[in-house]
Amino acid sequence: MKLRMLLGNFINTVLQNFLYPTLLLSFLAFELTMNSLLKLNTNEKFGFLIVGIFLMSLLISMNFLKNDAYYNENFMQKIGSYWIYFVAQVLTLFLITLFSAIVVFLFSFMLSSDVMVDIVAILSLATTGFVGVGIAFLCKQQWNNHPYAGQMGIIILVYVALAGSSIDLLHYVSWFLPPVSSMIMVFQEQSSVIDLIPIAVQQFVYSIVLVVLSGTFNEKKLSN
Repeated sequence: MKLRMLLGNFINTVLQNFLYPTLLLSFLAFELTMNSLLKLNTNEKFGFLIVGIFLMSLLISMNFLKNDAYYNENFMQKIGSYWIYFVAQVLTLFLITLFSAIVVFLFSFMLSSDVMVDIVAILSLATTGFVGVGIAFLCKQQWNNHPYAGQMGIIILVYVALAGSSIDLLHYVSWFLPPVSSMIMVFQEQSSVIDLIPIAVQQFVYSIVLVVLSGTFNEKKLSN
């Protein structure tokens, strides 16, 4: 019951905030303009969608977590369970990201005759957004207590997420880096959405690890 109440409250908070509808509508407007004017091929278009959903999810998550820390400072104490509150935050941002991925893909005019291909494409976009959510959770405590360190951390993580696969020095630690650029490279090399399934799974696992690390770290900090 508490989880359902929190989910409803958090989802309403995101939807009523001007940032989410503004970002989503701006993305869709730019996407439609891109389709009619730039005439990008499928590889270029899907690469644009991956980068866009990643950045949009990161910004929405950062805004949500910052507002939650500011306006709901005592709300978690009323709930009485840190993990219920935390899980509700994660589920809210994951559901919003999944919804955004569906909307963005539908307006991309990339629908195929194979439903499975469309589902994999949507899940690939969604898990890319999940990585952005995970990064926001991981850096949450840093930008609240050490704003400059938090900003630098996000900039570095975004950079390696989008360019990590093209940097040879990072090849040996690629499993520790956000795999967003790997998604783009695999699609450009294979030109097949189905080939993105392993990367989508990797992104989902990576985002869950970031979220769990963040939740565990914040719980220990609160208990101290």
